Amino acid sequence: MSSSDTAAMYDGEGSGSVAAKDTISIPQARGSERQSTPSSNANKNNLVGDYDDNSDDSNENGRKERFWEYFAHFRHFCGDLVNHPFIDKGIILFIIINSVMMGIATFDFVTENPDIEHDFETVDKVFLIIFTIESALQFIFHGFNLFTKGELVFDLVIIVLSWFAEDLQIIRAFRVFRVLRLVTRIDTLRKLVSALFSVLPRLSAITALLLLVFYIFAVLFTALFKDLPLDERYFNRLDLSLYTLFVMMTMEWAGVARQCMEYHKWAWAPFVAFIALSGFIVFNLIIAVICDAVAVIEREDEEEVSIADQQDERVDELSKKIEGLLKNQRELQATLDLLSKELYNLQVTPSENPTSANITNNSDPSPLKITSTQVGTY
Repeated sequence: MSSSDTAAMYDGEGSGSVAAKDTISIPQARGSERQSTPSSNANKNNLVGDYDDNSDDSNENGRKERFWEYFAHFRHFCGDLVNHPFIDKGIILFIIINSVMMGIATFDFVTENPDIEHDFETVDKVFLIIFTIESALQFIFHGFNLFTKGELVFDLVIIVLSWFAEDLQIIRAFRVFRVLRLVTRIDTLRKLVSALFSVLPRLSAITALLLLVFYIFAVLFTALFKDLPLDERYFNRLDLSLYTLFVMMTMEWAGVARQCMEYHKWAWAPFVAFIALSGFIVFNLIIAVICDAVAVIEREDEEEVSIADQQDERVDELSKKIEGLLKNQRELQATLDLLSKELYNLQVTPSENPTSANITNNSDPSPLKITSTQVGTY
């Protein structure tokens, strides 16, 4: 075999090997492509799953936000409804009517007639339902902040006890205390209650003085009149003496004093001393303190009114000043409009005159020479 044949054979084998390699590599590449397709599909599926999860979470968050938004609107609607002046006055009217009916229900013509008593109980049940709806609306509006308002808590407790303890007459009778809500609606009562609470620190000293007077005279009366055979046991013990002195402080002391004077002619002296100290001095001090507190509240109200009046006067003065400034502005604007028209006329008139046009269009930079005719034109 010649060298050329050997080279040809070598070339043929080489080309065949290359072709074989090429024919083998193509299926492998296609197989690799087929093998990579499931993994890419899996990645795509994972991405789609993550997108679905995110979309589900966003939808869930959107539903929650819409729910709380609707609930907030509902809360504000309940608050506007239950605190509306018309509804508030209606509830006050129902409280007054219910309180009056509870008083009428104690008369014999109601208690001795089962039909009338049943009608009263039915009407009372209707009022209880109305008050329950009101408390429910208040709870929806205020939430747990309702328990920070004493008035609303008292109403809620009375209503709950009324539903769960209908057979207990004492619980039903406590509903009459709802009429105390009128205190916050009437200005005079509100001022009086505010005055009472404001004078409590000063009343503590007067109360301590009154208790001291009570104790001294209770010991004195027990020692002086303990052994007297009176109709009642007025001064046999210290506690009985304190109770008797409290009754005497209400000016019911003449009968007790006369019984003691039957055995001791001088018995009137300690009675008069106690009445003078407790009834005339201490109580007058209490009344004076309360009146002073009411006067202070009245002065505060007058000061608030005067401050409001001063603010109204300042607002009126500022309104007048603003009106004057607006008037001056309108006059100034009219003057500016007139001046602008005059300037416009001065600019338009020379452009219409041919002589002035020649002067304007003259390109000679030398000084302008205006003749007498042109001056007359201007």
